[in-house]
Amino acid sequence: MKRISILLLSSIILASCSNDAPNKEDNKDSTSKQISTDNQISNNYFRTLLPFKESQARGLTSSNMASSYNGEAFEDGLLNISKKVYSPDDYLYRDGQMLSKSAVESYLEPEYTKQEIDNMDKDERIEKNAYANFGLNPSHKSETNPEKIAENSPAYLSHILEQDFYTEDDAKKQKLSAMTIGLAMNSVYYYQKEEYGPTFSVKLDRKEIEKQAKQMSDEILSRLRVKQELKDIPITFAVFVQSSAESITPGEFITYGTSKEGSKKIGEWNKVNENYVLVPSGEAGELDEKLNNGFKQFNDQLQNYFPNFTQAIGTGYFVDDSIRSLKINVPLDYYGKAEVVGVTQYIADLSMKHFGQVDKFEISIVDNNRPRALIVKEKGDKAPYIHVYE
Repeated sequence: MKRISILLLSSIILASCSNDAPNKEDNKDSTSKQISTDNQISNNYFRTLLPFKESQARGLTSSNMASSYNGEAFEDGLLNISKKVYSPDDYLYRDGQMLSKSAVESYLEPEYTKQEIDNMDKDERIEKNAYANFGLNPSHKSETNPEKIAENSPAYLSHILEQDFYTEDDAKKQKLSAMTIGLAMNSVYYYQKEEYGPTFSVKLDRKEIEKQAKQMSDEILSRLRVKQELKDIPITFAVFVQSSAESITPGEFITYGTSKEGSKKIGEWNKVNENYVLVPSGEAGELDEKLNNGFKQFNDQLQNYFPNFTQAIGTGYFVDDSIRSLKINVPLDYYGKAEVVGVTQYIADLSMKHFGQVDKFEISIVDNNRPRALIVKEKGDKAPYIHVYE
């Protein structure tokens, strides 16, 4: 169960955080309160503050993102960006605590003109956070026609995610050491011409998306620096561009930059070359022909072994045009435990034959979205771990 435990722990890591820290007397003796997990799975994971304390904006990711694929890639990818700036050997992690749910929601609104605010009644101003008028999306300038809004002032910013980091010394003093802010940007803007009518879409310009994201990052930085506890810490901003709501592969991070301690500007923006690609596909073939052909053979051999099998679908995660990990979903009509065990063992054999060159892969065998078995290989493993669900 070692590898399956690692998978579970990595999920727990992203949810564990705390405001609590030992007082000065606790620090002086051997009975001081534990401030973080003792064990670190590897240097790929941050240790976390204890006990658990959830983010104030918890739950917004699932509702604000275009799809669950985007939500998962946004959260996981933001942690990978953070690791490039703040070493897991030096920093502890906790869920973001500085941006409240209402603050995030207000940032996602369009900027309102004075006339728009004047035309709102009290309840509408409260509902739209118009009193603060912190909206970062483009102002509609009193335009009410959905088509014209889509053309001239669509919503670019979809969600904001905060991650907080502490050195051990700062954690004992309840002093924040560093922060990462992720901006999830729309690549497609959806709108309706009338309530309950059909949904239309407009594809947003990639250059304009990046331009908007950088301007929004500058504005968020200026607001954060006003807070006393955030004046002198490094703050990193990372930009994620979502895929469309219809896509079965997520979007990707395109750039990140850091405002150093006390600075009111973001330094050099660093380009990120990563993307999620459907396998097999023409795009996957251009990036890794061996992987793409291997996946086709994987499907063919499964079809020969198991006549009721349709086709497996995979998502490859590429960084700098090289495959880093692969997730595969294998649909299976369930007939019995023995059959599941047999098919799973066969798939495990095929996986090492065709995907052994991939550092990490995860194969889920499912029956009508119900998990039946899991096959996982981590970097350095000579054989995959197999788990058949009871």
